[in-house]
Amino acid sequence: MDTIFIREFRVDAWVGIYEWEIQRAQTLELDIEIGIPDAKPGTSDAIGDTVHYGKVVERVISELKDRKFNLLEALAEHVCGVITNDFRAPWVRLSVAKLGHIRNVRRVGVTLERKRA
Repeated sequence: MDTIFIREFRVDAWVGIYEWEIQRAQTLELDIEIGIPDAKPGTSDAIGDTVHYGKVVERVISELKDRKFNLLEALAEHVCGVITNDFRAPWVRLSVAKLGHIRNVRRVGVTLERKRA
């Protein structure tokens, strides 16, 4: 399956269970791989035949702007659902990381892989 990718995408989101986490949005880093249904975009050269990564970025920012999540897992599940359902992607792999969350650790996070139902 062909994929498109979005790497090192930083977005502010409300996520966490500790008091200091829920008082302000945190900057998260996302890496996204999105399956393309077929090889048509390579021959058609038409944006309508693929997943528009610019629209995905805009949508993720919009989805996370005001929603609050306790866990990264729930946030990631929500974003995967948006990509597979609203963008009709057959498959997505999403990694979401908190930056500098734990002393001496650059990133902590989760990776989810989902298929469209």
